[in-house]
Amino acid sequence: MSPDDAEARKATDQDLSDIEQYLEKMAQMETQLQEKFIKTLTVMFTDLKGSTSIAEAMGDLSTRMLIKHHNDIVFPIIKHHNGVLVKTIGDGTLSYFEHAQDGLRAAVQIQKGIDEFNLTKKPKTPILIRIGLHTGKCILEKNDIFGDVVNTASRFESSAANPGEICFSEETYNALTDKSEVYCRFVKTTTLKGKKEPVNVYKAFWNPKEVELDLTDKAPAQVQEKVGVSPVMKILLVLIPILILLFVFFKGTGTKPERAEETRTKQHTITIPTEPSK
Repeated sequence: MSPDDAEARKATDQDLSDIEQYLEKMAQMETQLQEKFIKTLTVMFTDLKGSTSIAEAMGDLSTRMLIKHHNDIVFPIIKHHNGVLVKTIGDGTLSYFEHAQDGLRAAVQIQKGIDEFNLTKKPKTPILIRIGLHTGKCILEKNDIFGDVVNTASRFESSAANPGEICFSEETYNALTDKSEVYCRFVKTTTLKGKKEPVNVYKAFWNPKEVELDLTDKAPAQVQEKVGVSPVMKILLVLIPILILLFVFFKGTGTKPERAEETRTKQHTITIPTEPSK
């Protein structure tokens, strides 16, 4: 190998060594970024129903007072359940929780608190909100959050059919540490705005009357479903008619039935004496 070739080879080895060092540093930096800024959180959106029409009907000051009442209820509950209020968005809020269970507890207590306010204070225009939750990875920076999980939580809030509802993702449902604490169930599969794949939507029931009604409505369907999928019941449903037909067939072809028919005929021809009229 000539001196020039040896020098070129040495320079190439040095370049590769420099690149590998940079790649290693990049990997370390990415790991640090992941540990420091990427978090798995449960994001919650709340939205006040009909704020535009409320402002038109009541005026700006009355609407602002209504939002104040809303904030007085929502803000302390978020904090009480270890949540962080990120920002208010017009007439709604964006917050996050490290644990999905805390997020669900906060959502339920918010709806209960607003319901109590409407019943006791009896405002001219009741406060009605929808709540959506979603759990996933996002970028957390100075108590602000970025990422698809934020948009998805907003879409779940929009998927609520009626005010007063709490809708959340399957990811949030799976992240719950105690699924029996709040009555929840799957309600539908839908396609969210901006999402290609359909998602499963779960609903949390916070009103005891709605829980009772939902359980009552679902009970017959659940029983029917269990019967339908039971292999034993399927076998019995097939065998019972066959056994009945065999029983009738063999009974009809025997010799004893003729005697029985004769006996029944004689019994039917018996005249029951009537009592003499007085």
